[in-house]
Amino acid sequence: MATDLDPSELRACAQSCAAANVRRTSRTLNRHYGQFLAQAGLEPTQYSLLVACSLARSITVSRLAEALAIERSALARNLGVMEKAGLVRVVPGEDRRTRLVTLTETGAHKLAEALPLWRKAQATVENRFGADRLRELLSELRALAREPDESPGA
Repeated sequence: MATDLDPSELRACAQSCAAANVRRTSRTLNRHYGQFLAQAGLEPTQYSLLVACSLARSITVSRLAEALAIERSALARNLGVMEKAGLVRVVPGEDRRTRLVTLTETGAHKLAEALPLWRKAQATVENRFGADRLRELLSELRALAREPDESPGA
């Protein structure tokens, strides 16, 4: 076991690590929005998928995964659950290598049911953090979400 690790450096690392802090915040916010969206029988990821499908009308699984920055395996699991519930339809694309996702009428109704719940969750976050600060934070997070310029070993 390495004994030359400096505890104060490790504490500073834990406090300043962007990945750890964003992940912790993400979990907290996910639980918060989840408490509201559960009233419509949705999880936050499912709500985001319904919104994306509604906006896109028809979107490939690959493009949906990219747009939401979600792993394809997690997306496949969520789409499977949502398809069984009749919220989305997943069909082969034109070239058979792609699959297209569309929102069903049931999915549109579920989204309409969930939107007021999302608004309540969002309002509590805005009230706690401040609407201007939240807007600024979201802008910074979008900038941070772009791929870092350097990869390991570059």
